Amino acid sequence: MLTSLFTASTALDAYQTSLNNTSNNLANINTTAFKASGINFQDLFSSGPNGNQIGNGISVAEISPKGFEQGQTVPTQRDNDLAINGRGFFQVQLQDGQIQYTRDGSFHRDATGRLVTNEGYIVQPPITIPSNTLSTTVAIDGTVSIITSTSAGVPKVIGQIQLAQFANQEGLRIEPGNLYSQTPNSGPPTTGTPGTLGLGRIQQFALEQSNVDVTTELAKMVTTQQAFSANSKVVNASSQMITSTLSLIQ
Repeated sequence: MLTSLFTASTALDAYQTSLNNTSNNLANINTTAFKASGINFQDLFSSGPNGNQIGNGISVAEISPKGFEQGQTVPTQRDNDLAINGRGFFQVQLQDGQIQYTRDGSFHRDATGRLVTNEGYIVQPPITIPSNTLSTTVAIDGTVSIITSTSAGVPKVIGQIQLAQFANQEGLRIEPGNLYSQTPNSGPPTTGTPGTLGLGRIQQFALEQSNVDVTTELAKMVTTQQAFSANSKVVNASSQMITSTLSLIQ
């Protein structure tokens, strides 16, 4: 009875985590370049009589991006909005110097003119746009050129955006702020010019939308709720049996 109670309890914890993850996916349906995450479960075992293994419930093995299928690209009116058409991630530097990765190209200029994320993380390699810039152009290969008030209409190249990719991008760790960090499963990043080495191309004046599929997430939520309900009944039944047994002992 205690075993059944424990087993069902592990399932309740796991399915609650799954419901939370599905809710998070749905909540981010309008988040730029958001990638839906999925949960991988693993069996729990314990040693039984004669060394046999007995099923003892489930636990969450990991929460990871379930796919990096590209979301729809939508046009914007901002010259600092960039979308990646194809594989790859923008590289950004956090305040502690750590490099993380994102598909969210809704950038802007900070007080010093550097291209940064909404959280202030600096795009790598750094791109600094002078204050007297009249227009900025980002080519499909990431080349950044500007026309300033003193350039007489002649474009000047000020840098180039590089993209990173991973041998196993599904192995990346999901971080706050629509970011990812490398893990042993993802392998180290390789960087290069957009449009080369299998990397995607840059599209200016555009942003990538979320790849969350509402129908899939709702169907998964219904299935998880049914499993949660079934295990709740097991917990209640086990609890009643334990109570009945204790009453007989007294």
